[in-house]
Amino acid sequence: MNMMSTHLGESNEMYLITVLKLSRKAENGEVTVSRLAEETGHSMSTVSEKVRKLTEKGYLEHEWREGVSLSRKGHLYAGRLLRKRRLIETFLVRMAGYSIYDVHDEACRLEHVISDRLTDALDRMLDYPEVDPHGHPIPTHEGKCRGVETVALSELDSGVIARVAALCSEDAERLKYMHELGFEPERQVVVREKAPFDGPITVDIEGHNIVISPALASCVQMKTREPVLLGRNGTENR
Repeated sequence: MNMMSTHLGESNEMYLITVLKLSRKAENGEVTVSRLAEETGHSMSTVSEKVRKLTEKGYLEHEWREGVSLSRKGHLYAGRLLRKRRLIETFLVRMAGYSIYDVHDEACRLEHVISDRLTDALDRMLDYPEVDPHGHPIPTHEGKCRGVETVALSELDSGVIARVAALCSEDAERLKYMHELGFEPERQVVVREKAPFDGPITVDIEGHNIVISPALASCVQMKTREPVLLGRNGTENR
């Protein structure tokens, strides 16, 4: 039986997506109920009940006073749902004239209603893209993500040259601002200076110095290469 033919409903599906997203940031892959409540904006009792029901259905794993994680079944379901979202976003940007910072809400609505058949048709029509417009890897039909190791721009030291891997924010205004500053997937960035004590970070994007906050820099995931020390004139030391 095709798992996605068993439609869990938008609310349940959003919980699985949220657990998937948060688990990738957690050290042990588990998410606390309190963190889920914070992310969803729901009460602890509402989240606990949702977790209980999804655990009973076999999509989550959760023991009393332990973290929440996706089961194998839940991981597959969430991965396929994420595939739908990212293919929809790619379609909307490439074919429907949407900007990369205003597709998220539209894709979130559509991901819960399109079929696997239509999803596969979108994939073929778009020539099997590997990443969405934000740079995030698009999961395979089996729900597995292809991708490269990345690090947040805020974690890079001065003198490092790297390319943007992905913009990690669901806030349209923030994405728009990042885009206006010049942050786009595959664009090269040079870290010029990092002020101490969580001060501003100065980066070079295509010859333009940009000053951003560590909070904003944490939303930019980078593909790194070996650090390159820069000379006084801003060129690489060989």
